[in-house]
Amino acid sequence: MKKLLLLLAIYSFNAHAEAPPAVVQAPEPPVTVLPSDGLEDDELEPQVNIIKRDDAVIQEYRMNGTLYMVKVIPVVGPAYYLIDSNGDGALNIQRNELDPGLVVPSWMIFRW
Repeated sequence: MKKLLLLLAIYSFNAHAEAPPAVVQAPEPPVTVLPSDGLEDDELEPQVNIIKRDDAVIQEYRMNGTLYMVKVIPVVGPAYYLIDSNGDGALNIQRNELDPGLVVPSWMIFRW
């Protein structure tokens, strides 16, 4: 048993003494240019107009010039939102994030 442990110890030291394998550099991946889909980042970002008044701060969010959300932050009380949830131009009120009038995320896919 002692001989076996001695042999294992000797061979393990030999394994650690070996030189590590040479590192082979991987070739650089080819650079591919993706075609432009015609949409620029500026078109995807909403325009935010901030209006400061004595009693509140109003943030208007517009996409392609169309007003779709207004956030009103009054001096006293919590902020509330006016959201155009169905695209008819009428803004619906949402008092807070826990309001039961759930507004699901909706994105414009096509417009004509």
